[in-house]
Order: sequence, then C-alpha cells, then structure tokens
Amino acid sequence: MTAKIRLLLIDDGDTYAQLIREQMPECELIRPPGADTDCVGDGPEAISFLEKYKGPIDLVLLDMFFDIPEDKLFPLDEGASLRRTRRFQGVAILREIHARFPALPVVLLTSLEDLSLVDAAKDLVSQSMTYVLDGQDVDALRVRIAAATKRSRVEDGSRVLWGENSVMKAIQRRLTVLARGAMPVILEGETGTGKSWLAEQYVHVNSGRPGPFIVLDLSTIPENLLSAHLFGAVKGAYTGAVESRKGVFEMANEGTLFIDEIQNAPLEVQKQLLLVLQDKKVRPLGASREILVDVKVVAASNRPLDEAVAQGTFRPDLYMRLSPATCVQIPPLRMRLEDLYYLANRFARRALQNSDIASLVKEVATSIGISTITDIRLVIGRNDHTDVSGSLQLVIPKPVWRMMESHSWPGNIRELEMIIYNLITFTLVDAIDTVQRGIPITNTRLQVDAGLVGNLLLGARALERKPENGQGSGSIDDNRIPVTINSAGTLNDVANDVERQYFLTLFHSCNRDFAQMAHRLLGDSSKARAVRLRFNQLGLRVRDIKY
Repeated sequence: MTAKIRLLLIDDGDTYAQLIREQMPECELIRPPGADTDCVGDGPEAISFLEKYKGPIDLVLLDMFFDIPEDKLFPLDEGASLRRTRRFQGVAILREIHARFPALPVVLLTSLEDLSLVDAAKDLVSQSMTYVLDGQDVDALRVRIAAATKRSRVEDGSRVLWGENSVMKAIQRRLTVLARGAMPVILEGETGTGKSWLAEQYVHVNSGRPGPFIVLDLSTIPENLLSAHLFGAVKGAYTGAVESRKGVFEMANEGTLFIDEIQNAPLEVQKQLLLVLQDKKVRPLGASREILVDVKVVAASNRPLDEAVAQGTFRPDLYMRLSPATCVQIPPLRMRLEDLYYLANRFARRALQNSDIASLVKEVATSIGISTITDIRLVIGRNDHTDVSGSLQLVIPKPVWRMMESHSWPGNIRELEMIIYNLITFTLVDAIDTVQRGIPITNTRLQVDAGLVGNLLLGARALERKPENGQGSGSIDDNRIPVTINSAGTLNDVANDVERQYFLTLFHSCNRDFAQMAHRLLGDSSKARAVRLRFNQLGLRVRDIKY
C-alpha cells in the first residue's frame, strides 16, 4: 500500500490548496482542528500547530507573500517596512520553522531571484531540507514535493531521533555544522542511542560528499585482521590472502567511514589510524606504494574516550587528532523521556514499512471494511480521540504508559523500537484472531493489552547494567536520587534540605533544563515555570550553580 504524502500548507489564500485537491491525488492536505480550510493562514498559527500536532507531516508547503494583519506577521529583519515584511513573510516563517523543527522539509513557493533580495534567505535555502519552487506549475510542484519527501524518508532513520528535548535539538544543530567540514566527528553514547543512525543518515547525508558510507565495527573483527580491514592487503601479504582486497579507508574514499566501538582498537592499530588521519594516505599490507584517501571519519564509542585515555587504553595523540572539540554526546533515552511519545509514534509509523506488519494491517483493514490504512498511531488512554485520517490507532492505557515512562530503557531507542514493533505485531495478531473467532472489529481503534506491554518491558531487564561493586539490582532509574540526611533544628529544615539536594541533582541530570524537570516531576513539560519557582524557593539560583 502506498501512503499519501501528508502536506501542511501555510498560505493566506486557497489557490494552492485547490490546486492540490484537484490535481494531486497522491497528496493529502492536513486540516487544522476547527478550521474550514486545508491550510494554516499565518506564521504564528503554523508554529503553534506544529508544536501541538502529534500526527505525521511529510512536508511543509510555504507561500512567500502574506497579505494579513500586521499583528499576525513575524518580523523580517531590522528596519524592514510593512510592505517588505508582507512580501517576504515566507522567509520569516521559514526562519522560525528551521529554528524549531530543523529536520522538517519545506518547499518555499517563490523564485531564487526573490530570495536574492533577502539577506537571511541565502543561509536558509542552503540548509539541506529547504527547497524552492517558482510558480504554480503542477508538474514542477509534483517533482519538487516528491524530491523533498524522498530525501525526507531516506533520512527517516536519523529524523526519528529528534523530538522536543533541548539537548537533542542542540546536537542536531551542531551535527549540521560538523557534517560539512573535513574534521572527524566523535559520537559518544550508550549502546542503542542511535550513533550509527546519526553517522549514516545525518552526518553523511549532510556532508555533501559523493562517496559511499562505509562501516567498520572494531568489536567484530579479530585483532590479527584489523590492519587488513582498515588499510587493505595485496595478494599473498599474509596467510590466507588469496587475492588483493581494499581496506575500508580506500573503499570510503570521498565518502564517510564510520568506525564503531573505536575504544576497542588495539594500541598498535591506533598508531596506524593516527598516521592515516595525519597523512591522508594508506599503504595496503604487502604493497610498495601508498594510496591517497579523502575520507570523513566518524568515530563512535559507548564510553567517554577521555576516560580511556586516562586509563592508558587509548592513545592521547589519536584522541587529539580525532578532535575532542567535535565530540558529541548522545543522551540515553531515560534522559529525554519527554520525547518518548514522539519516538514511539515515529517507530510505529516506520513499522508499517515492514512487509509482515503491512500484511497484518491489510488484513485488519479488510476486517473493518475499509480500503486502506496508511499510518499506525499510538494514543494514550480511551479519551484521546485525535482523528488522523487513514490511521490505525493503538490505544495504550494510561497506567501502562506511565509504566513505560518509569522504565529505565537500558537498551535506549533500539529497545524502544523493538518493543513498539512487537507491541504492534501482537496487537494486530490478536485483532485478527478476534475476527476469526466471529467477533467483528468495528473501528480503527485497537486496545493494547496491558499484560503484553509488561511482558515486553520485563524481557528487557537482562539489558540492565550491574553496578561496578556488584551490589543491588543494577537497574538504572534516574528517579532514584541518593541524598544525605543532615540533622537540623526542625523536621521542616531537614525536609527542605533533602528536597534541595534532590532538585539540584535532578537539575544537572536534566541538563539544566526546567522543562525536562517538569516532565520528570509532573509529567508536563509546560509546567517548567512552576518547577523553577520551587527551585528558587529552596534557595537555589541558576547563576550560582556551576556546571
């Protein structure tokens, strides 16, 4: 089944909406709740909608000229006249979209000549997910939308990582810059946080390099074969070398080489890596000449490399050549629980690309009596009646969702993806079994079994790490924060001191982000102001707290 392209149109008129409805059946316009048109009429309304909307959006279609009241306009640039601000309002809206939703593809309905008149436009259009279209040619519009969504879906593996977490947004902005340069990039983070996705589908895709993406996992290659894998070997260079082979550096020429688990590289191999990074040359084993290579290196480690340097297991000169300044630390899922719902739904949508699940969905659709299901969506609680056309909605009871939020996610987003995949599979199989037993399914909302989720989470307990001293259960639970009991004059003083310690530790674990603290404490990131007020009442001041 082919899903329609879901477009959000930002336009103060109905011309483009009518054109798409009448001549582009492969597209579906998203109608804002309560609206009588298939478009959003101004920038502030569009940003508000994007912040609240939980359904899938493949692409934003954005007009340039907005003849709307002044109070509905985003400012263009300092000193810009009202006429100019209206004429180039699309640039102002585009600026806001890129700042808040940098991975969202946008087609801007204007010409390059128009953009050349706006100072900010050059940088905006250079960003990889912005496309420009001149005029209202249906064929040209169809081609541009197809190109934008194709690239968007190719990048889906990395886009799935982004949510509302401020740390991840900062990482996205930083990787966009680091991808374009020649310097190596270090990705540090626990297993399953998405380092390989980011390397391939964000750093490599945004690097602009024409060569391939090559992966070398140092944890899977015997030590005596590492040099041959890295640098290649000529026939007869060692026992078993029955033919010449290229090394990964040569294979990745003009492209990107992803070295996973680089902390496992033996010291001798580290020395060889250092020489390649310095000289940009490799000599295959047994060869008489060197080969020039132009490779963007992305190195990943599941523990901080500076710790490995301090312990003597990683060469400090290689660490400096990889450049600590380009090190990006990917937070574990338990540190970004405000994104859990977003990530779960992204994985649910991706699950439909699996042929087994697509077959089950088709069978469920036939049982319900509808022709097509184009999307799978998770909703929390029976009272969530968000209507997304063409969606199969899986209803997760609120207590079950709270259980998922309190889970430590030791396998991080990789674990979440597997659990969502299994949750969908078993729920669909149960639905089909229900129909086969003669009980009809009457709508596109299926209840998720609470026991199923519990069993899936229980199966992940083996992933939980044990503490170094070998004591305790070893489960990771950032809601359990140790405090020290200090005697005081009154119980109230003791309680305030305990709460102060808890808030301070939580403040640091949430990367100094009050919205994250509000989500952890109250389940609502919008209550950041209330958390900060309590923070201040406890005598804590942000300016006095060192990193």
